[in-house]
Amino acid sequence: MTQRFDYFVIFAGMRTGSNYLERNLNAAPDVRSFGELFNPYFIAHEGQEEYLGLSLADREADPNALVARVRAEATGLAGFRLFHDHDPRMRAQALADPRAAKIVLTRNPLDSFVSYQRALASNQWVLTDAKGQVETDAIPFDPEAFAAFMGPYTAFLTDIRQGLARAGQTALTLRYEDLQDLDVINGALAYLGSRHRLPRPERTLKRQNPEPLETKVTNMEELREAVAALDPFGLDHVPPQPVDRGPAVRSYVACPGTGLLYLPMEGPQPDPVLDWMAALDGCAPADLITGMRQKDLRDWRAAHPDSRTFTLLRHPLARAYTAFVTRILPSDLQSFAELRYGLIAAYKVPLPPRYPAEDLPHQALQKAFRGFLRFLKPNLAAQTSLRIDPSWMAQTTVLQGMAQVALPDRILRDGPGLAEDLRALAAELGRPAPDQVPRFDTSGLDAIHGPELEKLARTAYARDFATFGFQDYRG
Repeated sequence: MTQRFDYFVIFAGMRTGSNYLERNLNAAPDVRSFGELFNPYFIAHEGQEEYLGLSLADREADPNALVARVRAEATGLAGFRLFHDHDPRMRAQALADPRAAKIVLTRNPLDSFVSYQRALASNQWVLTDAKGQVETDAIPFDPEAFAAFMGPYTAFLTDIRQGLARAGQTALTLRYEDLQDLDVINGALAYLGSRHRLPRPERTLKRQNPEPLETKVTNMEELREAVAALDPFGLDHVPPQPVDRGPAVRSYVACPGTGLLYLPMEGPQPDPVLDWMAALDGCAPADLITGMRQKDLRDWRAAHPDSRTFTLLRHPLARAYTAFVTRILPSDLQSFAELRYGLIAAYKVPLPPRYPAEDLPHQALQKAFRGFLRFLKPNLAAQTSLRIDPSWMAQTTVLQGMAQVALPDRILRDGPGLAEDLRALAAELGRPAPDQVPRFDTSGLDAIHGPELEKLARTAYARDFATFGFQDYRG
């Protein structure tokens, strides 16, 4: 009988049971899943920069070459796991391909998040013997981190659902709890076309931290409040469409007294605009309203019917430089560590192994920044496996995202005219403008700026330059 599929993809995420599912599928001799083939920072398994004769750079240039290699390597049907931060090109391709079998594995996102945080705390990611369980104290639940986790997760599931619908494709959908049922595992093998069935489940992996959620976190009441705000209908299933809120709303900043709302383009921390807002309102920067949900935003607007909303554009080259020196250059940022490694391994960006511990001459800084700008062109065009981070996302794209919730009344620009623009904004609100004007530190860029950097920025941010008419960077 003709084989129904050429390969298969397990769409899943961290701490969803995908390792366990993969090991069970691999127990059948005519099925083989090759791990995280398209993890941006390794191939198949952690620490592997080469696999089946292909390097990270080779995979980045031609991801289908790796699929061809594993299909040739496997006896039977080959597959791999694909997470939300893996190569989006392969996600789109698999969703549209009727010859690609698709398994969608989900888990209660709150359980996944807490499990991930505890794994970070214990540094134990896989358990093969219950006696080796690392005891981990209960952890504090962080609502901001959970909101940031939920955004990409729900967007990933929505993209899968819509991609399947657009292509007229179907998938086998499994949940974390289903994996304990041997009939479900055998049903998955049948779906993939395997002639084999397992007499018993794979036993080398053990579930970590099986105790109730109440014993895993220290602030259960705060968790309940945060979760109720995100999903008032319960957490048993991920909503079938993006939650009508997002981390972007939580980044908005409002004055407690003055009717002024700031929609920031993610950038330097602390944002110098916040000092100006606090001075305008006569409050301390810490008293500005942050971390809002959509309901909070509606309440604030109701209390300030004559409010003004603004955002601030920066020159694309300056914005990219800020992202580079605050997110990519430092070697001690956990949230950017793997991305930083991917830039070094796959894109040959000459970043120092340790920074700021190591001195970096201007010439070396300029060379590393040039490499980053070259990476931005394919990255911003969604042609890389590495994520597009909000800190260097095109400002045109950011404004389009803002429009879903709040359009700015004023789009200001960093530069010589900013002081006058801020005075006009303050006058509209009936407030005297503070003497201080937000200043972004660009001294490092001023020292290395030149025609080549300008050209690379214009290539990467062609849409921003065309839309907003930016001239050459002047510092």
